[in-house]
Amino acid sequence: MVDLAEVAGRTHEVASAMDEAKNVLVRAERVLGEQEVYHALTRRLSDVQSLADSSERVSAREQDASRKRQVAATGKDVAESDEADRALWSTFSNSVGEAANIPSALRETWEDLADLRDRLERSSKQLGTAAEHADALDRMPEYDGDKNLLANVRGVKGVVDKAHEAVAEVVERVEAVRKITSRFEQDPPHLRSGQMAERVTSTSNSLRGELVAAQSRVREAHVPVVANKAAVEKATQQAIDGAVAAKDAERDAKDLAKSVQAATNPTPRDQQVQSSSQEELRRRLDGPAQEAGVQR
Repeated sequence: MVDLAEVAGRTHEVASAMDEAKNVLVRAERVLGEQEVYHALTRRLSDVQSLADSSERVSAREQDASRKRQVAATGKDVAESDEADRALWSTFSNSVGEAANIPSALRETWEDLADLRDRLERSSKQLGTAAEHADALDRMPEYDGDKNLLANVRGVKGVVDKAHEAVAEVVERVEAVRKITSRFEQDPPHLRSGQMAERVTSTSNSLRGELVAAQSRVREAHVPVVANKAAVEKATQQAIDGAVAAKDAERDAKDLAKSVQAATNPTPRDQQVQSSSQEELRRRLDGPAQEAGVQR
């Protein structure tokens, strides 16, 4: 009886982990779908291209400011040199603003991906525990369920782990975008360094590299999730059916034990409850005897 309860408990844990994994993978399919993340990254790549194009404007301002500084060094047109410097800084600041908008536009996407990463990680841990339960069930003589349970758990865990690895990398890439733009904003080159246009170009190249890599990883992660969807659903349903059958077997065993106990240990006579018809019959039978005794 105890062993049947253990079988029911372990199969329930396995089924719960499998069902949660199926639900997480359904969410992964949606989040990693083109409408959710892929297109968001594509739009940000367009923003990066706009940032790269702005380097030409910064370069033109930088060259103009350099020429006017040389003239001002001779004592002429100092005001024009200062104005050129202000125009250069304004143009560079516009580029910084464009860059700052990129991670802001990716905030919702990052939150969805980070949540998915965490859920996939939790699911992987649950499936690891479920695999231990399935392995224990295989060694229990009372377990007569699906002999492929352990293999199914490991198969689903493999899908979850691959998705987690890919999503975690995408999250890191998006976080890298934020760090790159933060450095660009907080540590600009000196106004007269001659490196402002170069910094815009290098920043846009770094951003493009992270976004392209993230986009590629999203595509790679999405394909196996979809390809294994039917297999995951089938394995999950088998685990649920097995858990239901184990619970039914445990209940039936309990009912049988109660029946056997009732048959071998009948209720004592003084604890039995008589029906109203039995009481009426006894009263009627006892009545004449009592009356006859009185007459004698």
